[in-house]
Amino acid sequence: MKKLILSIFLLSFSLSASIADALTNRQKSYENILIANVKADEPGVSVIVSRKGKVLYRGARGLANLEHNIPLTADSVFRLGSITKQFTAAAIMILQEQGKLSIRDNIHKYVPDFPTEDNDVTIENLLTHTSGIANYTDDEELFAKEIQVPTTIDDMLVRFSKHPMQFKTGEEMRYSNTGYVLLGKIIEVASGQSYADFIEENIFKKLGMQSSYYGSSKIIPNRANGYDLTPNGVVNAMYIDMMWPHAAGALLSTVSDLNVWFSALREGRLISKKSYKMMTEPFKLNDGSISSYGYGLGVRKFNKYDIIAHGGGIPGFVTDAFYVPSEDLYVAVLSNLSSRNPSFISKLLAAEALDIPVPKFEPIPLDESKVKGFMGSYKVDADSVRTLSLENGKVFSQRNDGPKFEITPMSENSFYFEGALIYIVIEQNEEGKQVMNFYNDLALEPQKAIKI
Repeated sequence: MKKLILSIFLLSFSLSASIADALTNRQKSYENILIANVKADEPGVSVIVSRKGKVLYRGARGLANLEHNIPLTADSVFRLGSITKQFTAAAIMILQEQGKLSIRDNIHKYVPDFPTEDNDVTIENLLTHTSGIANYTDDEELFAKEIQVPTTIDDMLVRFSKHPMQFKTGEEMRYSNTGYVLLGKIIEVASGQSYADFIEENIFKKLGMQSSYYGSSKIIPNRANGYDLTPNGVVNAMYIDMMWPHAAGALLSTVSDLNVWFSALREGRLISKKSYKMMTEPFKLNDGSISSYGYGLGVRKFNKYDIIAHGGGIPGFVTDAFYVPSEDLYVAVLSNLSSRNPSFISKLLAAEALDIPVPKFEPIPLDESKVKGFMGSYKVDADSVRTLSLENGKVFSQRNDGPKFEITPMSENSFYFEGALIYIVIEQNEEGKQVMNFYNDLALEPQKAIKI
């Protein structure tokens, strides 16, 4: 009997040790992703990976303040940019559940003077970016000059009202920060509170998010400085008055608070599961086609998985967070360098958690004689062409008249985009035609384009 008990104990100990070793190796893999993509002496990232609400990895790399050489931590506070929009959308759902508004309401019930050129714009149209209302951040003069000047939400809306409608309501989905500032105003009218106070009372305090804030000049513990990259190197981010982003992008938080937030959101602890479902469903346009954007959240593919996602960008900061419903996996990456691609890091972390193979994006010497035959235009669909070109010993990819991106050869017939999980493989089909296979976000099936 004693031998049996001893054997069971030793087996149990061995299994526990094996699990601990596996967890340690996984932790090292997460850390290695940060080490490979972020230098310790530059603005960096704070990240979290959780499953079923339990944290698998929480870490940071880089500096919160370059001038004082202060490192980032997993408790550093970042501006969220447009991740704010999911909080705004949830606030609307809270007010609907309280009976103080309906997403079917015409916005003129709350903002009677805002022009919509005879379009019937509802709150839901604002939530889904289908209103046709212009995006104020596309106004280069406003963004360059006015965004630094203190203002009020009513004065902002007067300024935004000068922009003409972009399309008939419901005809398409086109991103509009103006629409979300209008939602902020609607929240204030319906609740009788400022947007900042409503979010603080009904979300932050309720969920115990003690490191989350509406942006302002007040002192915030563990706040990370924001940085931009210029041709002359990294500089302090340009100043903006935080009234301007308002309900479209003015919130700050940590990765831990974001994990608390999304756990509560999806579990029905903040709004009903019915309301959450509405937030994460695609929206039907006037012609019956589907937009993949719900209420403050988008629905898209990553590898074989459907994900619920949103990112954000604001001077000095860029962010990305997504949830994989089938795996109950949440990943958030916050960066204090506006030129970084946090989605690249978040997808690598998710790939590690989900055991998704990632190609080795390692360059090989460019053989111009071999790649010349791949150059030319490839028809993606009726409205789109992707062109590969060889210029001064480098290969570039360009879609229609968009920007050119350098791509790096990783085999005789494949190229990758630096800092992104995007790569191209060129092959011949059965008819002898050259085919470009375009893999985005580790997709299992590529988007195909035929050379023309």
